[in-house]
Amino acid sequence: MLDAYDPNELLGIASGASEDEIRKAFRRKAKVVHPDVSNAPDAAEQFTRLKAAHDLLIERLSNPLAPTPEDLYRPAREVSEEEQELILQSHRRRREAEQRRRSRRRAAVKGNARRAQRENDRIRAEMARRRAAYEAQQREQDTGGEWDS
Repeated sequence: MLDAYDPNELLGIASGASEDEIRKAFRRKAKVVHPDVSNAPDAAEQFTRLKAAHDLLIERLSNPLAPTPEDLYRPAREVSEEEQELILQSHRRRREAEQRRRSRRRAAVKGNARRAQRENDRIRAEMARRRAAYEAQQREQDTGGEWDS
């Protein structure tokens, strides 16, 4: 694993790569280092670093004025109020994006559950209709048999 944290090097892309290139590089590397796939003892750590590099580069694309990792490790007295606000905004945007992703996942799960319930209700109604028709047919045959004899 790389000791120096260069997100571009970690993902194997040139600096200034597009969002699409970043995402493709992340997926390509994730297929190799993901803990579910890799047997390496530090696979979880590798994947965590890979995900952090991906998130950082995507964030830099959406907010080029956002502080770099080096800026985040400076002592607090050296960070201007403007930089502090940029850091807070960046954090808020990430948190809001994560909340939107979770909300979409929950909505998708609920939507799937509703569709499955509607399908089950439709099947039950069809079975009840067929059962009623069959029972009516049986009663008619039973009744018809008595009159013929």
